Amino acid sequence: MKKILSILLALAACFTAAAQEDAVRLFAENPDRASNNMHVYEFDPIYDTPAPKGFKPFYISHYGRHGSRYELNSTFAARAQECFPVLDSLGLLTQTGKELWADVEAVVAAHKGMEGSLTTHGAMEHRKLAARMAKRYPTIFKDKNREEINCFSSTNFRCIVSMINFIYSLKEQYPKKDFTFTSAERFMAYINPSLSIPRPGETPAPRAPRNFGPRPQGPTVFQPAPGEPGYDFTRFLTPLVTDVDAAIKAIGNPEPFVHDICKAGGLCQLIDELDVEIYRKHFTPEELAYFWASGNDSIYRMWGGSVENGDVIRYAIRPLLMDFVEKADVAIQPESHRAADLRFGHDTSILPLFALMGIDDPQGRVFPYQEAHLNGWYAFFQIPMATNIQMVFYKDKKGEVLTKILYNEKEVLLPGIEPVSGPYYSWPALKAHFIQLCEKAAEPWTRHR
Repeated sequence: MKKILSILLALAACFTAAAQEDAVRLFAENPDRASNNMHVYEFDPIYDTPAPKGFKPFYISHYGRHGSRYELNSTFAARAQECFPVLDSLGLLTQTGKELWADVEAVVAAHKGMEGSLTTHGAMEHRKLAARMAKRYPTIFKDKNREEINCFSSTNFRCIVSMINFIYSLKEQYPKKDFTFTSAERFMAYINPSLSIPRPGETPAPRAPRNFGPRPQGPTVFQPAPGEPGYDFTRFLTPLVTDVDAAIKAIGNPEPFVHDICKAGGLCQLIDELDVEIYRKHFTPEELAYFWASGNDSIYRMWGGSVENGDVIRYAIRPLLMDFVEKADVAIQPESHRAADLRFGHDTSILPLFALMGIDDPQGRVFPYQEAHLNGWYAFFQIPMATNIQMVFYKDKKGEVLTKILYNEKEVLLPGIEPVSGPYYSWPALKAHFIQLCEKAAEPWTRHR
């Protein structure tokens, strides 16, 4: 038994090491990925599995996260902004350190008065997504009997601006289409439903605060107090300061200082007009992986299908999936003039939707949230800016309807239901499957009434 346990532990250690190496490799390939759900959309090549003979697309139902945005507040680098002047006043900053300070301040300045707004890069993402959709499914948008395109947005302004850019792009190619625009609190019940639903019979435990206050430390390597985060940032600090020991004595735990610089670095990719590069100049892939992992796992805990919180978010997001079902049932009728239903909202809705559908993990797995980064669940791929789902509907001359699901424009297979062919599902069977998922998600709550 001990031998078997040792083997299992060794295998687990190998798997963990491999997962960490994979993340480091991905950051070496593209450091911007370390920004998690703040990562820009990666426009990969599009591939389509041929539909069964006789089936052609006629309707599309979509939900898209807003495009790249500014950070929600301009205090994201507060600790860095406190520490740089201290280091400078002591004459400890090198020329490289002073240049990095100026770059961080430039990122902060770019956010003043723009907090939470869509960036020009975010606008481009939605224009490009719309153009790719139109080019991919011309039979939908060229159908003269289906002129209606209904557009629904979160009341948040960045979502509305995303919708405007998406439709502007479609309108350029198909000016005769009849677009309607809707954004109101009534529709937020499914566009952005509240996820603040306590687990039946449980009260979430408060999270312990992390003490980042300055504290003089010993030489060279910062040794955090028990329970505090810690990492040897000697390599990172060496090019920035003339004396690492003196710098750590002045600012205490360097982690929040470096964390804020890392945060600023992740925002550079979102603002095309900002000529600043921090990740590639100052961080190694291993350092990026250190800061990325906890944020990645936190996103999975809050909005993914985690062991700890998955039942909550699957329950909460049911109205959005049922909206897809209800709108599709109307659109597939022979007398319908609907070509598309387009929704624009947030990561806090679309990632829970993927969890309810069972596709928020590439392998359809569910695991404790702290294991997300060790299992290949990467927020920069799962929920980047402009993340989208597209349900594309096909029919033949007999009126039979098939549906396929695109996750960030890529075909996906759903667990728990067999497709008719490739990624194509019978719509009646898929509809029944979606309803069953919603009913199953509600079971823990109905049992506790």
